[in-house]
Amino acid sequence: MVLFALVLLWAVVAVAPVWLQAARSCFATYDLGIYAQALARMSLSDPNPWLSARQVFIFADHFDPVLWLARPLGALLPAMWAGLLAEALFVVLSLAPLVWLYVRGLLDRASTVFLGAVLLFNTGTLAALIYPIHPTTWAMLPWTWFAVAYCLRRTGWMFAALVLLFACKEEFAFVGLMLAGGLWLRGERRIALWVFTLSVAWLAFVFFGRSALWGETVNYRTRLSPTAGQGLGAYLAERFALEHLRRIGTLLTVFIPVGLWAWRQKWKPDWVWLSLLLPMIGIRFLGMAWRAQYGAPLMAAALMALLPLLLRRGPPPWVLLTTGVLLFTTNQNLLRSSWRSVSRSESLPAHCPATPARLDALQRAKDVLAVNQGGKVLLGGNLVPDVASRDDIYMVGGPQPDGVLIYDLVLVEKPPLGIPAPVTPERLGELIDLWRSQPDTQVLIDDAHVFLARGRFTVVR
Repeated sequence: MVLFALVLLWAVVAVAPVWLQAARSCFATYDLGIYAQALARMSLSDPNPWLSARQVFIFADHFDPVLWLARPLGALLPAMWAGLLAEALFVVLSLAPLVWLYVRGLLDRASTVFLGAVLLFNTGTLAALIYPIHPTTWAMLPWTWFAVAYCLRRTGWMFAALVLLFACKEEFAFVGLMLAGGLWLRGERRIALWVFTLSVAWLAFVFFGRSALWGETVNYRTRLSPTAGQGLGAYLAERFALEHLRRIGTLLTVFIPVGLWAWRQKWKPDWVWLSLLLPMIGIRFLGMAWRAQYGAPLMAAALMALLPLLLRRGPPPWVLLTTGVLLFTTNQNLLRSSWRSVSRSESLPAHCPATPARLDALQRAKDVLAVNQGGKVLLGGNLVPDVASRDDIYMVGGPQPDGVLIYDLVLVEKPPLGIPAPVTPERLGELIDLWRSQPDTQVLIDDAHVFLARGRFTVVR
């Protein structure tokens, strides 16, 4: 009953505000629009679809075939809502292995509530949910599943969880290498060889097989390396900047009470499990990626390090109480922002207020697009997720080459509304004036909120 109440509270304070903002076009192409278009276009006949808004084949960007598990929802819901629902389900289902332990009598109520509360309400999870959607966040489910299988020595379930974890993003296959090394050193060499083989095969396909099969892939390794001419001192100083250290501190704060209790219990964590965190920590440190979706799987994996202790003994009341207080205090800014987006929806967020006039203008524009299915459509960044089922959609200032493509329709919100980035609001205003003045332009909507026109348009940032 307590865990159900936690899930209900989480749905109200963490999920509902995000969905309400999505309903009024508050989120950008990156990442909601990208994955919404992927879910809309994936099929058995086209398993690796081209994403016009991202200018890449979906699995040539990140390799996250876990998207196929969300694809059936796309048959029931618009792609954007299928993605949002899938993300919420993956997060809440990360509790399922813990509930299974509780039902089997292996985990007591206090431990189940503690783990569930930290999984749902830690800063990493909440920050991921307000930056929808990304399969990196979805990795919370296989992490908890993997942890339970690992602790109970269920080899088959452990391999299944590993495959699902790898399918969430290419970085997680490095976890497999660490696991193989740890198991080998611990004497479990048969399992270690199987894990090593799976991990190496997965990484070989990610880094070599994909490019051979699908052509050029996005090289994210450049984010981890020094920029041209950057010295080692400047490189490290950038990564040890105060803003990153604050973020790390915020993530770790919630572990202080349980860490103190574990120390008083003279408990020693499983060193093999702790080694699994190193690839994620390294990638986040080198890439300065502690925000958005990056914290959720790291926090889930770190939390599961406590599972062997909690299987033996539940945390005392003072740990539950102080952890609850820390979950609230470390999330105050996030929770306050979410609450304001609901209680003051007609003014916040400022770029997507829920005023009747704005919402009516957007709906009229979407209705026009719905009856004009052909042609290339140029959109403001926050409008891409709403029309993700179209084939040729592009974001103003997106990755497509400047001045090359000719767009048949253009739909943008007028600054300061919408998300013009990476184009500046001033430049977007200039572009609207240019498009309006072209002799072959047919203006369909041109009010205080929206500009929608048909014609032959180009963009130079």
